[in-house]
Amino acid sequence: MAECVKPSTDEVFAMIDAAIKYDPAATDGKEGVYQFIITGDDDGLYQMIIDDDGPRTVEGEEKDAQVTLTIDQDDFRDMVGGTLNPTAAFMGGKLKIKGNMGLALKLQTVLNSFSF
Repeated sequence: MAECVKPSTDEVFAMIDAAIKYDPAATDGKEGVYQFIITGDDDGLYQMIIDDDGPRTVEGEEKDAQVTLTIDQDDFRDMVGGTLNPTAAFMGGKLKIKGNMGLALKLQTVLNSFSF
């Protein structure tokens, strides 16, 4: 039986970038700078930026973050994949949020608009 290969953090953000560019309506009303600090073996810092230039993801810090989310790579993949509810992750201590909580709540709607 073949082992399921999980996408890298870079690949997950590339998929998010493609999805939000394909259907930018999913980001309407959710303008802001979401920063993700991914921990674990495949760690990194990424941003999802929704502004007048259109929605996009970038590796590194392009703008000042309005909300910062810190999460383990595996939990992040599960959250994006739809098997880990962001609210449950936060309540269970798997997801740490700093900054604009209202913006963080809007993120769940964006993530729910696509699943991989």
